Amino acid sequence: MIFPQIMGIINCTPDSFFDGGKHNTPELAFEHALKLLGDGADILDIGGESTRPGFEPIPEEEELARVIPVIEMLAKEQSRKNFQISIDTTKANVALQAVRAGANMINDISAMEHDPEMLKTIADTKADAVLQHTLKYAGGTCSLQDIKNYLLKRADLLKEKGIKNIYIDPGIGFGKTQKENLALISNIDVLCQTEYPVLLGVSRKSFISKIEGLENSNRLVPSIVCGIMAAQKGVRVLRVHDVLETKEALAALFTVSAEIQ
Repeated sequence: MIFPQIMGIINCTPDSFFDGGKHNTPELAFEHALKLLGDGADILDIGGESTRPGFEPIPEEEELARVIPVIEMLAKEQSRKNFQISIDTTKANVALQAVRAGANMINDISAMEHDPEMLKTIADTKADAVLQHTLKYAGGTCSLQDIKNYLLKRADLLKEKGIKNIYIDPGIGFGKTQKENLALISNIDVLCQTEYPVLLGVSRKSFISKIEGLENSNRLVPSIVCGIMAAQKGVRVLRVHDVLETKEALAALFTVSAEIQ
């Protein structure tokens, strides 16, 4: 097993499903980002537009106003701390401006489908990339094989442009049924066997509350359990709200596993 990197979520929005409104000013988002860094985050994922079910798209100018000041403040911290800044967006110009402000990773839930300029933007900036399967953009079905084939095809487009660090994300909750979500998590090792490292985001998502016995859960412990399972199966990045708790759980897992071996 390889200890996965931890991507901490920074929602600079008023309407994200878990923490919408808590960090919707640059100052609050920056303060939260520093906390997540102190908790051990390796990557900070900055998002200015909610992607919760039924979300309302916002103008590009508004998204830029939410994320660029935060990225600029965080970029100044990189001389003192070793971490990456990711921009969570489907808009090519937002991604470009974010990289110019200091981001070095582009996380696109549409796998470059929403904006036809995104492929060129990633290629030109040489940023690391996360490509996610979302049924709305991918079409087809949410079977494991369809998701695998789709993500490999999209990732290969970037590989052909010389991009070195490309992550694939099955997109838990993005157009999937409960059965499909659970099947993807339990069989995530199939994706981990490809040439592209896998990023998985299950943190606090609603599928957890649909599991029998977890209807009233705050979803923290189940999120961490899913993260442990994912790490055991080879997932290389966990995208989480709860960085400290995830890091502690993984530290226990890897220490005990080493002793067993």
